[in-house]
Amino acid sequence: MSLLLWILISFVSSSVPWSLILGFVFSKSDIRTIGDKNPGGTNTIKLSGIKVGLIAILLDISKSFFPVYFAINYGMNSYELIFICLAAISGSIFSPFLKFKGSKSLSVTCGIWLAISSGVIGPLICLMMAFSHLIQKTHIWTILFGWIGILIWVLIFSFELEFIVIYLINFILVMYKHRKELNQKIIFRNWINERKA
Repeated sequence: MSLLLWILISFVSSSVPWSLILGFVFSKSDIRTIGDKNPGGTNTIKLSGIKVGLIAILLDISKSFFPVYFAINYGMNSYELIFICLAAISGSIFSPFLKFKGSKSLSVTCGIWLAISSGVIGPLICLMMAFSHLIQKTHIWTILFGWIGILIWVLIFSFELEFIVIYLINFILVMYKHRKELNQKIIFRNWINERKA
C-alpha cells in the first residue's frame, strides 16, 4: 500500500468525531454546547454518562491507533510514519466533518503513541497524569504531565530522530488547540497547601 493511501486512511479515520456522534445518538444534544465546547470524550461523559463517554473515548483512541499500528506492521518505515501520524493529528484537529474545527486531539495523541510503543507507553502516561491530578487541579497541567510521560519514553526507550519529530509536531499542534489554557496557574490541592502551611 502506498504512503499516500496510508496518509489518507489515517486522516479520514482520525477525523471522524465519534464523541460528538455518540453524544448526539444517546442524548440528542450537541456536546459542543457544554463544558469547554470541545467535541471530545470528556463532554460526552458530562452529557451522556460515563458508559457512553468511555466508549466514545475508546473509539477516539482507536481511530488513530489502528491506522498507525497497521502502517507500522505493514512495512512503513519510521520516516514515512511521521507523515501518517501528522495526518492523524491533522484529521482530528482540522476535521472536515466539523468544518475543520475539530477536537483538542488528546485521545488521538494517546492512540498514536500507544501504537508506536505497542501499548507500553499507556501506563506511563496514566501514572504521570494521575500524579499530577493528585497534587493539583489545573487541567492543562495534568495534560502537560502526560506529555512529560511521552517524552520520557521517547528519550529513554526509543531515542530516534523520527519519534522526536513526531513528538514535537504532535505537541505543538495539541498545545495550539489548548492555547487559551496555557496561561492558567497551577492550583495545588488542599492537602498540599496544608502541608506548606
